[in-house]
Amino acid sequence: MDTNENNIENELPAADPVAGADSCNRLAAARQFAVDQYNRLRRAAGAKLDDVYEYTRNARRQINAGWDVTCARARDLHRSGEEYVRANPTKSVLTALGVGLLIGLLAGRGSR
Repeated sequence: MDTNENNIENELPAADPVAGADSCNRLAAARQFAVDQYNRLRRAAGAKLDDVYEYTRNARRQINAGWDVTCARARDLHRSGEEYVRANPTKSVLTALGVGLLIGLLAGRGSR
């Protein structure tokens, strides 16, 4: 019986007080690694966020410039249309009447 106890004791690892310290060091190293990775990802996300802000600022500028051009063209077309109607009132009224009649006929056929 004594030999079996000796065999079991030989198979079990000895309690090592340094191993406890090693696990604390490993835990601290893992914590530091996690903090470093978090900070690295946070900086990368911040850089990407800056890129997105810059992209949206440029897009907003382009959209506003396009809108200004479109509004200017619409004003020019409106003025031209008013000038044409003032210069040719009879022709404008007859054209509007013809377009209205055509649309009315097309809409009436669609409901049958």
